[in-house]
Amino acid sequence: MNTQISTLTTHYAANGAVSILVVDDNPALLRSVERLLRMEGFRVLLAADGEEALRQLEAATPLPDLIISDIVMPRLDGFELFERVRERTDWLQIPFVFLTACDQADDLRHGYLLGVDDYLVKPLDQERLLLIAHSKLKRNAELSQLLRHQQNALDESKRTLALMVSHELRTPLVSITMVTDILARELAQMGLAQFQDMIEAMESGSSRLQHLVEQMVLFVQLQSGVLQETIEQRVYPNPIHEVLIGASERARQYCVRQRDVPIYLDERDPMACFSGDQGAVKHAVAELLLNAMSFSQGGKPVRVCEWVVDGMVWLSITDEGMGIPEAEIEKVFEPFYQVDRRIHEQQGVGIGLSLARGVIEAHGGVLELHSRLGQGTQVIVGLPALGYE
Repeated sequence: MNTQISTLTTHYAANGAVSILVVDDNPALLRSVERLLRMEGFRVLLAADGEEALRQLEAATPLPDLIISDIVMPRLDGFELFERVRERTDWLQIPFVFLTACDQADDLRHGYLLGVDDYLVKPLDQERLLLIAHSKLKRNAELSQLLRHQQNALDESKRTLALMVSHELRTPLVSITMVTDILARELAQMGLAQFQDMIEAMESGSSRLQHLVEQMVLFVQLQSGVLQETIEQRVYPNPIHEVLIGASERARQYCVRQRDVPIYLDERDPMACFSGDQGAVKHAVAELLLNAMSFSQGGKPVRVCEWVVDGMVWLSITDEGMGIPEAEIEKVFEPFYQVDRRIHEQQGVGIGLSLARGVIEAHGGVLELHSRLGQGTQVIVGLPALGYE
């Protein structure tokens, strides 16, 4: 055995017993392959035909890590076994290698068209058998590790979303409940100024809840593909001017801090239009404006510029805030990610920029973010212009 195979054997031995199911109607070959694989430290399961192999799979705990099967067998041949294995979602990840004396082109072609992972041709080359077994197992282990990593990341995202949503729901609800309780008990004794303060507190809590609900609805529409279907159906012109006015109003409504930050609009082609879901684009631009307003320093204005060039409607949204560290620029588009949440006392679940990019890209557009620490941030949005070539 060469050094490469020995190294692979050591790797799998260190990661626990790996099992291989070998299926062949030749008892002598079964014993020979079993002996070889056991010497390598594998746990070996044997079956004389496809039907016995299926019974082995049903009973196996855990499932085998690799299946090596002959093609020509009684009762259930190798091709039929492969198809039965691939019908089961819980068996899909098991690598499958054909072992056969039938090395004609038609058999090879049929097997590869079915989706088999590899072929071994009799008489067996032991070194090739071990190399293929180890390579398939190594690849499967890498894929399993990647899936576990992705699942862990998904689970963490779910936990983060659950915590953030519960917090964001409870905070305004508590505020509204407290205000209604105070009004119920002390309305008769309240002065006009106190009454107005109570109403403003209720409006703030209500606005915060509405923002969260709209974010969740848009998030589901993006994830489910419903937004894409809507965009494809709505091919009529939507003026970008209406989007900017509506987005500015919505951003002020949702802004908890610095609601009075000026927004300067520079519309160089206010008649420009795009096709798609105006409400979704308005929400996306509002999220960008809200982000710029929240991070503006000393009430400095947020500047919005609009122009058309090369068949695209372009928007730039620029603030004079603290800026974003270069290492975190791409991270801000990840759902639930927030830059220095505690320092900046941010509210929300951290999906505003992610939603904005998702909406713009669903319309066939682009969204880029440029930022410098201490100088501010600029977001560039491009949408295909309707009626421009």
